[in-house]
Amino acid sequence: MAEKKYARNIITKYREITPEMKKMMEQSPIVSTPMLWLDDKVVKGAFYTECHWLWSMDNTRPWKTEKAHTHDFDEVLGFIGSRRENPHELGAVIELWIEDEKYTITKSCLVFIPRGTKHLPITFVRIDSPIMFFTEGNGTEYKRATEEK
Repeated sequence: MAEKKYARNIITKYREITPEMKKMMEQSPIVSTPMLWLDDKVVKGAFYTECHWLWSMDNTRPWKTEKAHTHDFDEVLGFIGSRRENPHELGAVIELWIEDEKYTITKSCLVFIPRGTKHLPITFVRIDSPIMFFTEGNGTEYKRATEEK
């Protein structure tokens, strides 16, 4: 039986986890599962998307991720709470920097980052219940245009 025409467009796995990613995950106080990854290398012409479950966190210390950077594409960051009784409550406290402004996130949200806008770091202050975290951009691969030193 021939493979269906669009079977390759149904993505069910994350990219290969590099040794660097594995080391970062082991050092992080956040218990997480990389879930899904899509870009031009997975499906020709696809835009960049990745999704992670953030299950829990050792709340004794905040965790800061990555350095401020920009992209040559627009990006959306998604923080989605999992509390059935109130999914709009994130069940976490997260600090996100956009340009030189700090935003404290406590609600499920999408954050639109226009191309060329400096963003991050993200500081996970607390995770009280699982969060679906995802990023996507209208570029065909994840690349940083600049990174602060």
